[in-house]
Amino acid sequence: MQKRPITVSYIFFYLLFSEDIWRIVAGFICALFLGPLLTQGRNLSQGGEVMAWLMVMAIGWSVTAWPAKKITGALQRAVKRASK
Repeated sequence: MQKRPITVSYIFFYLLFSEDIWRIVAGFICALFLGPLLTQGRNLSQGGEVMAWLMVMAIGWSVTAWPAKKITGALQRAVKRASK
């Protein structure tokens, strides 16, 4: 079997159809929205704030497993329908 050349479009579609990328993005978005609410007014040290943001990001990553699977499945079905 011949290997496919690695191009920018190949990397883009690989990332688009990867469940992990969707989970990482969702975790990052959760941290952006919930991080300030969690750390505001608690007099945490800088290390404490970083740890709280990382925990929110990890929780967001783990919670979004099912939606990420559904998103990538829907994208794959859409591409298969479009190629017919």
